[in-house]
Amino acid sequence: MLTVTGNDTVTSIKIGGTAVNATNYTVVGDKVTLKKSYLGGLTVGEKTFSLLTGATTLTVVVTVEDTTA
Repeated sequence: MLTVTGNDTVTSIKIGGTAVNATNYTVVGDKVTLKKSYLGGLTVGEKTFSLLTGATTLTVVVTVEDTTA
């Protein structure tokens, strides 16, 4: 879960310039949650997400790891 501070509301999320389907995350107030099923479908490694708001774009780097081994 990520917390966005200030008066900005996340309106969409992109990864590598491609929009993430809104069914893969939730935004409630200032909290953004990427769904486990979505993260589980990503390849292992660092992923750069862009959180778009009405005023700015926030960049977040997430490390995806394989925890099943």
